[in-house]
Amino acid sequence: MTDKASTRENLEALDREDCLAAFRYRFDLPNDTIYLDGNSLGAMPRSTPARIDWVVRQEWRNDLNASWWKHNWLDLPRRIGDKIARILGADEGEVIVSDSTSLNLFKLLVGALQLMAGRGTILSDSSNFPGDLYVAQSAARAQNRKLRIVAPARLVDELDEDVAVVMFSQVDFRTGRLVELRPVAEQAHAVGALVLCDLSHSAGVMPLALGHDGIDLAVGCGYKFLNGGPGAPAFMYVANRLLHSIENPIWGWLGHAETFAFEAEYRPDSSIARFLVGCPPILSLIALEEGIDLLLEADLHAVRRKSVALTSRFIDLLRQEWGDDGPEILSPLDGRRRGSQVAIRHPLASRIVRALSENGVIAEFRAPDIIRFGFAPLYVCYADIWDSSQILKRVTHQVDADRRVAPATAKV
Repeated sequence: MTDKASTRENLEALDREDCLAAFRYRFDLPNDTIYLDGNSLGAMPRSTPARIDWVVRQEWRNDLNASWWKHNWLDLPRRIGDKIARILGADEGEVIVSDSTSLNLFKLLVGALQLMAGRGTILSDSSNFPGDLYVAQSAARAQNRKLRIVAPARLVDELDEDVAVVMFSQVDFRTGRLVELRPVAEQAHAVGALVLCDLSHSAGVMPLALGHDGIDLAVGCGYKFLNGGPGAPAFMYVANRLLHSIENPIWGWLGHAETFAFEAEYRPDSSIARFLVGCPPILSLIALEEGIDLLLEADLHAVRRKSVALTSRFIDLLRQEWGDDGPEILSPLDGRRRGSQVAIRHPLASRIVRALSENGVIAEFRAPDIIRFGFAPLYVCYADIWDSSQILKRVTHQVDADRRVAPATAKV
């Protein structure tokens, strides 16, 4: 716990000292709402509607089809990819925006399996996002390989020379457990395997260094901490050392070396653009770029410090206000091992999340009994931590009380 008990007053003092405080007003959040679900869908930047309106009313309306080259629409996947590269600690030309996280994961998994001929296994862990595991099952089946799923603590120990690629999420979507990338990469490379990580719950809330850490491949979504809007396009990363050897298994015209040559035979682009397939979703890309541009104004080291502080204060308040009678905290207590969320367990989790929403706190339920609180440091303030913890305690007691009287009421 912190040195002294938290009060709303000392948390407000932290807000006054917060170097990121001004970013809160760059987002268009609903009044009287504490939004703790940015790890599922990020809030909307205030600049996004005007930017989209300009593209729709000026570029699309006035320039019509000429907009593809007049306004460089076709360049958006690369341009935004290079911006995201700065967030990931990657080089220009190593990141591109395309499709969804699942589709990008399939492309990279199949490409990695084709590259690693003679190795028969995708290795992953049971805490990985189920959607990632489904994609891995599909990729393994398509390439006549196998997927081996192990306990999270055993992931590195289970590496062997049959592993083609080890696939994991940097942050556990349920508990917020954070995986340090470099040790996994070093041990995977020691047995000759490739490393593919999902950054969906880490990109945008902490400084990353994919190049320094030796990560080979990565994917991530654009609608969580990158604030790109619902269904925003995803990104994919391929280390430069692999770009000339790994292939995209889905051949599309935008991945062709000469897109507008309209040749009958496919020739892949020599750059990461080979992983493009079809026509890019321009309006969604424009919305994503607004979120990325806003994030690039922030110091990601300061973002990470605030993330750890917010989640740590929230955990302290749960202990301070509840004592030993509070819900089980699933997230690591050490902030260095925790992403930007706190997960708790309660048998009435789904009812509590509904009650929180009715009282102005947006959190998220994950079956069967988990409540996730996501802390986006650019728009969550310290006072929110106090207010949400008090509301959580109140509604939980009320839900518990309602459950106790429900059988008696039913008999009347």
